[in-house]
Amino acid sequence: MATTQFDGNQLIAQLEGRTCPSCADGRLERGRYKGNEAVVCDTCETPRAQLW
Repeated sequence: MATTQFDGNQLIAQLEGRTCPSCADGRLERGRYKGNEAVVCDTCETPRAQLW
């Protein structure tokens, strides 16, 4: 059985630049949230994904 290896950096790259689902004006950008690499809205600062 083949396994798929998940790369969190690929997830961040896919989310980066998308519109924020939490606010009307924001875009998702790579950043930090509580010390972790994350994708965060540039307007409302809501994290959409973070890597531990």
